[in-house]
Amino acid sequence: LAVVLWGFVMAPETLGLPTEDSLNIRSVALFAALWCLVFCLPLLIRMRRHKRVLPEVLPARELRFLELGLGRLSPARQGSLVASYRALWRSVERLRLTSPQTLWFLIASAVFRDGLSGVFTYGGILAAGTFGFSTTEVIMFGIAGSAVAAVGAICGGYLDDRLGPKTIIVISLVGILLAGIPLLLSTDQSVFWACGLLLCLFVGPAQSASRTFLARLAEPGTEGELFGLYSTTGRATSFLAPMLFGLFVGLMGAQVWGVLGIMAVVLAGLLMLLLIKAPGPMRTNTDHS
Repeated sequence: LAVVLWGFVMAPETLGLPTEDSLNIRSVALFAALWCLVFCLPLLIRMRRHKRVLPEVLPARELRFLELGLGRLSPARQGSLVASYRALWRSVERLRLTSPQTLWFLIASAVFRDGLSGVFTYGGILAAGTFGFSTTEVIMFGIAGSAVAAVGAICGGYLDDRLGPKTIIVISLVGILLAGIPLLLSTDQSVFWACGLLLCLFVGPAQSASRTFLARLAEPGTEGELFGLYSTTGRATSFLAPMLFGLFVGLMGAQVWGVLGIMAVVLAGLLMLLLIKAPGPMRTNTDHS
């Protein structure tokens, strides 16, 4: 964001970018793609040399489970799209029968995580469209918001170790709901800065605690599968926040009311999460030795 602010917005001539038809702003998409490619390559190159290593100490039942899991994924590795979705459905069905709480958490987290994404996605839109931020101010807010979210995630991690991930997620989601209310009552930029940064402060812990919640639910050897489902369910519900944001804007006639749509998604995820029992301590392979 700092590079974008300097090289694409404030001084695009330093990179030789013309400003006609907002080409300097549109070029940010290409820059972001190049950024992802460059920093993904080391991981792709290094990890392809690693072989899958099964845990050394596992009960026969769990080792057999791993073997079934690897066999279940083999059709997808052969490139069949239909086989991939069949494997996905079998994973969901197995969770429904053997670990319904894990499946319910995947669904609940997908809902409130879409609300969390909406905070960042529509924060800049609201800043510019409702609170009168310039492009430079929007990016500056994005930099500040990302930094605050990182600080919140670190602090939430310490509290997660002591209070557990469910407590951290609940506190964070309630904090997001409370911080969003003043945005509906005032269009002052100082209110947006204060409430927006407070929202970012709670988004970080909610996102990080969601991952530790799932890690505590995962049986040894199933972590990759569960986190794959974690990502998949998140994509499956990614329409909720945009849909409700647009719905409330259309019904109420002003962009700021889209905040209610995001809050509705966060609230729905929170209510679903309250039905889930808090997970126990993190399980590791050494627990079986």
